[in-house]
Amino acid sequence: MYGGKNMGRVLGSGMSALREFVNRCLAAGGIPIVRTRYGKRRLPGNKVIVACWGKGEEVPGGTITDIPTDIIEKLEKTTGDWQWLKSL
Repeated sequence: MYGGKNMGRVLGSGMSALREFVNRCLAAGGIPIVRTRYGKRRLPGNKVIVACWGKGEEVPGGTITDIPTDIIEKLEKTTGDWQWLKSL
């Protein structure tokens, strides 16, 4: 199941929270997944849903709020390519 019980949990706000999640996931050996939409609709409040594929028990996912619109647009255009997230 994608996401699981922690998806409603707010992990933080802004780019610092997204950076921290990506770095924790990579350090644990996982692959960060960032979703900007649910049911084909963009999440309100510039939120994203994050998960750490392969290491979800060690690095629980949730939502991060207040992500800049340009980052959300880049996330939508680079679906499946998570490598650029390392440079955030």
